[in-house]
Amino acid sequence: MTLEAKDLRFRLEEGASAPHLTLASGETHENVSLHRLFPLSLPKEFIAVKGSDGKEIGVIESMEGLDGESKSVVDAELQRRYFTPQILKINTLANERGLWRWVVETHRGEAEFFVRDWRDSSFELTPGRWHILSVEGQRFTIEQLEDLDERSQKLLDQIL
Repeated sequence: MTLEAKDLRFRLEEGASAPHLTLASGETHENVSLHRLFPLSLPKEFIAVKGSDGKEIGVIESMEGLDGESKSVVDAELQRRYFTPQILKINTLANERGLWRWVVETHRGEAEFFVRDWRDSSFELTPGRWHILSVEGQRFTIEQLEDLDERSQKLLDQIL
């Protein structure tokens, strides 16, 4: 079922761990979860809304039309769910017993993670923009390969 953004009110009640949704009809759903159907290619469109029972309430085709508070609540929830640190610099990239060990600087601080198979754990979203999945399920991005410093680019050359 398609949900029209203008007919939705999302609120995060004090002490609640997830947003509440009120439809224009007055129907309310507590502790809803939000899931991007196309998290990488269309992050602000086609957002599934599920009830606390896990059943889909509907899909928001576009966030355009949400009121200010609802948009803030939805943005915050999606940021929490899809947190993806952006790699700014690669300090170490080494193959250790079949795993690639990465030590990087991200927009949120230093991180260390391991990648098993580069071809299965990464993909180029657009030319120069990479999405990387660690063995622990963490997601990282390189927004633009050519924006990395020369040393980081040289380290990446060994796996690209």
